[in-house]
Amino acid sequence: MTTPFRAIHYFTEVAKSGSFSAAAERLFVTQSAVSHQVKLLEEHLGQPLFIRRGRHLLLTAVGRSFIDKIQTPIETIQLATRSIRKGTEGPLRLALFGSLAVKWLIPAIDEFRERFPNVELSLQILTRDGDFDSSIADCFITTRPPKSGFVSCHLYDETLKPYCAPRLWEELSKISDFRELAKYPLLSAASTFSAAEPGRDWQEWFAAGDAGDGVPEGTRVHHFSHLLLAAEAAKYGQGIALLNEFLTTERERQNELFELPFHGIRTADSFYFIYPEAFRDSPSHEALRDWLSSLCKGHPLS
Repeated sequence: MTTPFRAIHYFTEVAKSGSFSAAAERLFVTQSAVSHQVKLLEEHLGQPLFIRRGRHLLLTAVGRSFIDKIQTPIETIQLATRSIRKGTEGPLRLALFGSLAVKWLIPAIDEFRERFPNVELSLQILTRDGDFDSSIADCFITTRPPKSGFVSCHLYDETLKPYCAPRLWEELSKISDFRELAKYPLLSAASTFSAAEPGRDWQEWFAAGDAGDGVPEGTRVHHFSHLLLAAEAAKYGQGIALLNEFLTTERERQNELFELPFHGIRTADSFYFIYPEAFRDSPSHEALRDWLSSLCKGHPLS
């Protein structure tokens, strides 16, 4: 029996809008046409897909299961269609964390635009990691790559190293024992680890250097919610911060934030560039993927 694709299309619109009339408006057809197609699908499946509760239209258990199973294939078809209609050039929307965009990508983005002038790359803020809404962006930088449906490219594993301002560097660069850093104010970012425990980053750092139980007792530790805030405090000479290189600009590392010659620590985060399978053969996506990968290795494409 032929699969009723039109009926499935109408069904998904009703499921999204929760109304036959609203779905009819989106599809530019009559309400009776929508109702008829949904009925055809129910007959094809042999199961009711909606139930009425007063004025509300609700999915049955079968309807909910069916929409969950077909949602990804439908999005893939839509993306593939959009890709062909747009061609290989034109707008490309990349969603990523705001701090990563400001400190890492924006300072380097002109190099990409000069190399690929026909790709109109725009940046979007990724407000919630793991939410890959194709209506917001065409590709993403994430720490939670999906298990299926997306092309995934590993960019880098997050490593934190101690940084300080020039006026502290003159003094700190002369010490050889990492434990002596405990004599200075330490700037801690709670967001570094998923548990968001205050001071966890420095506890891990001292432990990694074989310093027993971590931060020595009596050490002054100033707490911040995010690495970006700790980095700004370090720039003003307020203490030493454990920072990710990708959250500092090259100009900052040359003039405002100097890396101390001690060990680093890995966090649990790794970053990936992902985009839907429908764009696997898109030259624009491949160009951005390769450029980002080379940028992470410190060697932008020439």
